[in-house]
Amino acid sequence: MILTLLSACCLIILGLGGFLGWERLGTEGNQVEMLMPVFFGGALIICMAFGRQHYRHGLYGGLIVALLGVVSAIVRIYQYEQFQSISDPKTQIIVAMAAICALQLSISWKEVQRDRARLQEVDDIE
Repeated sequence: MILTLLSACCLIILGLGGFLGWERLGTEGNQVEMLMPVFFGGALIICMAFGRQHYRHGLYGGLIVALLGVVSAIVRIYQYEQFQSISDPKTQIIVAMAAICALQLSISWKEVQRDRARLQEVDDIE
């Protein structure tokens, strides 16, 4: 749970840093595009809060949010650079978002596996 919070905070800081430092990056386009990591960080926090009442729903919600973060980052990188380089600051921010979401995806997947093992142990006992 603490790792999910850390991932969410990193995503929010990354997105706000890209949004507020748009002029210093010297890129073209709309600076609102850089708020994409903030959305995924906020969604992870919501899933984490929801997981306090309904553990499995929050757990699987976090897994789905992380997966969507990785997929949307891959689509965005293809849209910006067609996978040729990551020299553009926008692309670098999106690559960082993909890395954080991929890390969160692996964390969530391990937790899902641990939860399933606990559920299997309970079923075996009964």
